Amino acid sequence: MELRVLRYFWTVATVGTVSGAAEKLFITQPTLSRQIRELELELDTQLFIRDGKHLVLTEDGQFLKIKAEEILQLASNTERIFSDRKKASLTGHLTIGALEGLTTVKIAQTLQKLTNAHPGFTFTILSGNADHIKYKLDNGLVDVAFLLEPTSTEKYNVERLDISEKWVLLTQKDSEISDLEYITPEVLKEQRLVVSERSEIRQYFADWIGCKVDELNIVGGYNLGFHIFEMARAGIGEIIVTEGALIRNYPDLKAIPLIPEVRTNSLLAWKKNVPLTHPTQAFINEFLQEE
Repeated sequence: MELRVLRYFWTVATVGTVSGAAEKLFITQPTLSRQIRELELELDTQLFIRDGKHLVLTEDGQFLKIKAEEILQLASNTERIFSDRKKASLTGHLTIGALEGLTTVKIAQTLQKLTNAHPGFTFTILSGNADHIKYKLDNGLVDVAFLLEPTSTEKYNVERLDISEKWVLLTQKDSEISDLEYITPEVLKEQRLVVSERSEIRQYFADWIGCKVDELNIVGGYNLGFHIFEMARAGIGEIIVTEGALIRNYPDLKAIPLIPEVRTNSLLAWKKNVPLTHPTQAFINEFLQEE
């Protein structure tokens, strides 16, 4: 399977028509149709079905589109790395994977210094939860990652940062527990909970309470903080979340701290045994300079 053909497939899948994709790719429509047919024969599966004038991905087609995006991005990153290594000055692109949280401020300050000092330095920040970010780090789709304990880090070089996140319970202001000043383990165990989907986080709070995970009344999970506010407002359950993720202020919600206090540290990680690009090394050095 050639990268060129994967790019052809991805373009058709994105545009939805062979004619529109052929225009973008600057090739003829018959040539593009033939390449897609040959790809289906190579994979022994149907990738598209026709819906009127448009093409719709089959289940196998949807899977291939996800993998094609990863492969094409990795190929692009690899080409960019070799291009960057040929340049003496600090030019090139850095891709950062980051959780929503308090590290955002320091990341922005570091990027501000680097982009001001080096006009050829560019960056992309990709958000996600720890599992998604580590997947991208493992597959070369991000250069550095900002994670939050607890999480497994055996495969990475890790710097434990002096940036900690305080965990709280987000609830409706008129809920039965809204008048409490603190949430104890005994109170938390009795609540309907919405918790991060990550098994490490669920186990962490089960240990904090002193019970098994399956003894908690977990009604839902989330991977990014964007959704938690509406879930809290709807009264689906009480949300366990870090203060750093509370980027919105809803007057009908209240964040109540946990006692004993729960704080977990942020981590800066990059893959072991992989040569660092100049932009990656510069970012790590600059970020850690004041730590």
